[in-house]
Amino acid sequence: MNHYDPYDDAALLAEAQQGARREQIERRLHLLLDKRPPVFDEEGELHPDIQGWIERFLQGEPGALILIGKVGTGKTWSLWKAAETLVRQGWRGRMEIAASYEVKEATDRPVDTERLRIWREADLFAIDDLGAQRVNDWDADALLAIIDRRWQRRRPTIVASNEVGLKEFIGDRAASRLADGATIVKFTGADRRRAR
Repeated sequence: MNHYDPYDDAALLAEAQQGARREQIERRLHLLLDKRPPVFDEEGELHPDIQGWIERFLQGEPGALILIGKVGTGKTWSLWKAAETLVRQGWRGRMEIAASYEVKEATDRPVDTERLRIWREADLFAIDDLGAQRVNDWDADALLAIIDRRWQRRRPTIVASNEVGLKEFIGDRAASRLADGATIVKFTGADRRRAR
């Protein structure tokens, strides 16, 4: 007895695999967009240097992405848009995004070792508003541990900060590791939120 197998044909199999991949991308995109705060939903174009970093990242280049600029110039929006762009282009890794206050909560005593482990091991980790919270020596040591482990394992980190002098804030060693092969994008202009 012969059974008809519609995937016996290589073209049909390729089409089915492509459809499954599109569904996977849509599921991952839905999960990301559910986590993204609605205030960052607006459309727009990424800075060309961020677009270049995304292309290099997808080709396996591990450098960090550092977004520096004044308050309200689009750093956080760009961070979320970069994550969305990666998922739309089929990247399958695990990304974690944390605001500086979340990093502060996790590094304060008692230390949330599980959350720190997740951030150290994520394929891509982003810290938004680094520098917005005071960092004591204890916090700086915990940040160094995260950044150092990620740097050693060639796991990229994205940092958005108002602080041009990050090394004064996170220390020389952590800043040096972040800067190794990093793409640095400087945002200029007025506070967009005030312009509205």
